[in-house]
Amino acid sequence: MKKTFAILALVAMLLTGMAGAVSYTAITKVASLDDLNDYAKAPGSWDTLLGNGSINYYAWPEGYDVIVGFNYTSSTNSTYDHFDIMAGDEESGAFRAALGNFTITAPSGIYFIGPLESARFMNETGYLQISSGYMAGKVAIIKTISNA
Repeated sequence: MKKTFAILALVAMLLTGMAGAVSYTAITKVASLDDLNDYAKAPGSWDTLLGNGSINYYAWPEGYDVIVGFNYTSSTNSTYDHFDIMAGDEESGAFRAALGNFTITAPSGIYFIGPLESARFMNETGYLQISSGYMAGKVAIIKTISNA
């Protein structure tokens, strides 16, 4: 419990410090894996993760599952670095948003997260939001046809 409180306090301090420097940027390079051999499109689908406090967003495509790729190359402050897939808004239908953000504070490397569920991560405007701080790297969105 003490550790959880300390982490929440740290996050609150970080958010307070970054409040004035937030920029919103669309993720435009998306790999759409509609057919079995579409994996060849994936290498061209990486967007640069913007500076400290940035939020990258992507319009959630209907009928697709979404996977987030994160190529974490370096950190400017390893004590406070973070990569978050932001929880959606419960009021707009993301009924699993109470589970919270998905956060990575791991060492440099390449991570793939997903498929993500819209019931947890889609916000009220229909977007997936990714927030980062003190990290340099690239982010990719890979969408696959949903079987649901």
